[in-house]
Amino acid sequence: MNDLIMIKGERPLWPSSSNVLIIRDKDGLIMIEAGCGGEKFSKRLVSKMRSQNLMPEKVHTVVLSHAHPDHMGGITTFLKISEPMVIISEIDAPSARNNKLLIDSFNVLMGNNYFPELGFKDSGVNLLTLFETVSKCPMATAEPDKTVREGDKLQLGDYLFEVLHTPGHSPGHISLVDQEEKICYAGDVIGEVVAWYSPSSGGAIGYLSSLEKIERFELEKIYPAHGEIITDKKKAINRIRGKILERENYILKELEKSPVHFREMVEKLYPSPNQQFFPGVQILESHLVKLEEEKKITRKNHLISLIK
Repeated sequence: MNDLIMIKGERPLWPSSSNVLIIRDKDGLIMIEAGCGGEKFSKRLVSKMRSQNLMPEKVHTVVLSHAHPDHMGGITTFLKISEPMVIISEIDAPSARNNKLLIDSFNVLMGNNYFPELGFKDSGVNLLTLFETVSKCPMATAEPDKTVREGDKLQLGDYLFEVLHTPGHSPGHISLVDQEEKICYAGDVIGEVVAWYSPSSGGAIGYLSSLEKIERFELEKIYPAHGEIITDKKKAINRIRGKILERENYILKELEKSPVHFREMVEKLYPSPNQQFFPGVQILESHLVKLEEEKKITRKNHLISLIK
């Protein structure tokens, strides 16, 4: 059985590249994720690969967990170097082809409803340039050669992975499980940080369901997109779930005191103005959708009230 080789991003927090998982097979190399694009990140990844005798020219397949720039930005480099086959979920494939669609799955324009003074005046296009100007992790596009869905099997080297649809952070996010080897590539679902979530990407409901889906498998190792390899599945999942439910419990406790306007609740959850427009608005909306479905709250003219 060939080893899985993980090339870690410089740090787990944005702006930084995702981890990249590499598998050797008889035809060369398979990559899970391509990491950030741009000169800095691509040079670092290629250099790290060469230092471990992993020749970028030998990459014949790239599997992407989803179409966000810190995971697929580097695909541009590898399409030039080795022209690999690109695999992504059928749900995220349109965003891989046209990254402007991320404006919708990020629900970025939702922030204009509550923080118009902070909003994007050009229909959210600034969101796309943010990765270029701030993180130096530019957007990328790629035409997928193959798309996958829940339950599909991917033979990657010696590993037979089952595709899990694990939304929350991205509508078509996938995780990969090899039940025989008891390993999982969890992408952004489980890792050192809790990924942001938005209604159109699956929201809190999707994120919690994705955790439950992975939790059902007997796993000895979880490979995250950000952070170190995880060997305690229960602890890692409970930590992520706990962080998500902590936000929800905070919302409910505030509403026990009195009804709260949406903007005020965002400001309570995210004191930093840099986080309020995005992802504060989107995360709060994700929780309110869940709480409405559970008939715990009601809303009228942006005023949120507890149902007693």
